[in-house]
Amino acid sequence: MISGISPQQPWINTLTGTHIRIKTLGCDTDNRVTIIEYIEPPRSSPPIFTRHEFVEVFCVQSGVLSFEFLDEPRFNVSAGQTITCPSWKPHSFWNETDEPVTVLLVCTPSGLDQFFIESNRLLSSSNLDVGDGALEESMRELRSQYGLEHVGTPPIL
Repeated sequence: MISGISPQQPWINTLTGTHIRIKTLGCDTDNRVTIIEYIEPPRSSPPIFTRHEFVEVFCVQSGVLSFEFLDEPRFNVSAGQTITCPSWKPHSFWNETDEPVTVLLVCTPSGLDQFFIESNRLLSSSNLDVGDGALEESMRELRSQYGLEHVGTPPIL
């Protein structure tokens, strides 16, 4: 890293179809923070309600992100708005529109960056298909390693 400018990282595909790019690696901040850019595709499905050990701040750059905390009313976060997700508060988010949503995600402490790097490595190097029990077991182990816990079914649209 030269003068505090991080090198451009490649785009990573996730299991849910979201494209992410790590803007600041946790190792560059003594694992205090990571910053991730992601693009939520149009008409995405909400993922399972998940909670984790780190705080997330979703800064919507373009589009409208639908968001729901477990057992609370859903709401929308529009471009220019932010939503802070406290650690261990189960949540889900998705895109109900026909346009992609771009989000800058700030996480503290870091760790989500390494989860995405490891999950991308697993998905890229594996001969396993999505829906394969062995892939799901590997992903479950990875989520456990990085403190991500699925706690409820996806929100009903």
